[in-house]
Amino acid sequence: MLDWFWYLFRNWLNNSQSRFVSQGLKPRTKSAYPMPLSETSKRRLIWLAVVVAVLGVRTGWVLYDRSQHTASRPVPAKPTEKDYLTVIPKSYVTDLESAQKLVGKRLWVKAGYAAEYFRYSPSPRVGPRSTGSKFEPLEEITVQKVIEQPEHSPQKRRELLLLFSRGGEEFSTVIGYFDAESKQYQVLLDDLFYIKDPRELYPHWDERTWQRIKNHELEQGMTFSQVNLTLGVGTLVTMEAGGTQLYQFGRKPGGGPGKTRVRFVDGRVAEFEVRN
Repeated sequence: MLDWFWYLFRNWLNNSQSRFVSQGLKPRTKSAYPMPLSETSKRRLIWLAVVVAVLGVRTGWVLYDRSQHTASRPVPAKPTEKDYLTVIPKSYVTDLESAQKLVGKRLWVKAGYAAEYFRYSPSPRVGPRSTGSKFEPLEEITVQKVIEQPEHSPQKRRELLLLFSRGGEEFSTVIGYFDAESKQYQVLLDDLFYIKDPRELYPHWDERTWQRIKNHELEQGMTFSQVNLTLGVGTLVTMEAGGTQLYQFGRKPGGGPGKTRVRFVDGRVAEFEVRN
């Protein structure tokens, strides 16, 4: 094939030389024309032609493949955790005046084993408050009164107290503070209590789930909200790759004192470890 191209090239040179002569031009000498191709040059040209051909075929195939319509493989969607769709209503309590709307209403404990309550005395305190009792998760109380009381501390704050009764005795729990210097309230009510019955907030939980929560039972597959109502408030220890979170709770399954580490994957219990 290369010899055939070379033959055509030599004929073109001869024709060119004839035109030069007819036009009175001096043709190039024989030594100025290209020399015949050597075997080495022919082999190199052959390899170059093969490489160009392979690249051309490959490029053409890629362009053809990309031009074809291929149905994309469907990616299975993860089911949305229903707990994430639950909207927890807010109280919109921002000060003593707005807190008065709570009187006569029921509240349910959200911050189990963290929120405290104390026996209430109308007499001004002259020293630090004694250690109180811890609310259990989901405990229900009815608000009787909301008042302010000076706090015994160097900050000169006033406590926002919620009063309720139990067993014929009156108790109080702190739901916020008023800073006299900045004249601002810090209200913690929404962190401590639900203002709506959790059974209405989580209607997709079956009766078996509610019974486990009531008995403080922990098992794999429970959601974070279920564990929070079983063991109380937890503390985030670490976040790991793949949507994994490690929490530590201040109670053991059954509700007794102790520590439990729970690893959540995609919002559900994957494993847990009880520590004394």
